[in-house]
Amino acid sequence: MRIKPIAAGAALAAAGGIAFTSVVRPWYSRWGATDAEIDRPMPLDERIPDPTIATTMAITINTRPEAIWPWLVQIGDPPRAGYYSYTWIEKLVGLDIENAGRILPEFQAVEVGQAIDRNGTMVVQAVDPGRSLVLSPPPSIDYLHCTWAFALFPINARSTRLVTRVRASVCYRDIMRATPVYTWPTWLLLDPGAFIMERKMLSEIKRLAESSQLPPYARATAFDGAVARMETSATIGAAVPG
Repeated sequence: MRIKPIAAGAALAAAGGIAFTSVVRPWYSRWGATDAEIDRPMPLDERIPDPTIATTMAITINTRPEAIWPWLVQIGDPPRAGYYSYTWIEKLVGLDIENAGRILPEFQAVEVGQAIDRNGTMVVQAVDPGRSLVLSPPPSIDYLHCTWAFALFPINARSTRLVTRVRASVCYRDIMRATPVYTWPTWLLLDPGAFIMERKMLSEIKRLAESSQLPPYARATAFDGAVARMETSATIGAAVPG
């Protein structure tokens, strides 16, 4: 009598797996990116010639690259600016991250070989100031070979495409041999989890870069429009004789 429910569950799981690999994953692995951006080479693509995971994501930011770069170059564990993503998720996996809402002058330059996290697992591999940044684990982490590239491509005088690319060669068997059992669920959810965190990161960089370019009055209107309008009306009313 139990065979039918088991068979139905197996069929449902198989259907879910097919839907994920054929529909869901192809959608999020190129979130926001055009065909041209997917085909365009990114810095250090050649480091991972045959990736098991490859994603390209992109977002349009309505400002120039020089207004975006300061937010990008300062990412990293505190005292750096964080990763502009969901800190509550980062805390769930044991990361104590706080996101900065301002540009940090002391973190506006990075060098090849520099780690931007406390554990030294995210190391700068290439940097072209104002244009691109590439991160990856150090060679000592031999169970995960990957690159995480960021690049800024101007569209016109007022907008820029921020494109990110992850290329990874992952062997889950090696990962499970090298890491504690309690971390296995995190590794198994690495691909979709990275999409959720990275999409939030791109959206936050867009928000921060665009809002920081507004003049003071425009910022007041954008973030406290109702109050600004009330103050303007009150001033006009006071100036007009009764």
